[in-house]
Amino acid sequence: MKKRFSIMLYLLLTVTLMACNASASENSSPNDAPGIIGYVMEKEDDRILVIDPEAQDFSETGGVSEYYNAIWFNNAPKDIGIGEKVKVWYDYTRDSYPAQSEVMYIEVIPSQKPEGVNLTEGEALYKALTSQLLNTDSIIVVKTIEYKKETDKWDIKLKEIWSDILHDVEVDDR
Repeated sequence: MKKRFSIMLYLLLTVTLMACNASASENSSPNDAPGIIGYVMEKEDDRILVIDPEAQDFSETGGVSEYYNAIWFNNAPKDIGIGEKVKVWYDYTRDSYPAQSEVMYIEVIPSQKPEGVNLTEGEALYKALTSQLLNTDSIIVVKTIEYKKETDKWDIKLKEIWSDILHDVEVDDR
């Protein structure tokens, strides 16, 4: 009787563990939709801050009308840089703002580069974020990035999340 019970318990545990492993790998597949798509706004060693530029409106349920998903990711590849647009897959977040998580998969979205232009969208954003003109310690989100052919400059609009202050940064296309 003990032997039969031990075998049944072993089989039950084995099936349970197999089911858990299968569901974990299904939830983290790069074939699924990414958890966040956004710009890398800051980088510290192997951590990157990704902020989704698309605002969510929670005002109907008593929340804010402009909420931007922002997550610090550990284990980011060293070659991911500030200004790049990325898709990130992850399986959990630690509650804070910005949230915190770990990269499971990451994919860089190729940066736009209009014909005849020197900088890519990502390079222009990098210059804007690291320029002396942008003097803020606030968390900022990209509102727009646009190349202006008539001035040969990139016009980048950034917004401070907490104060709603807008920054209009022009970057020479050189």
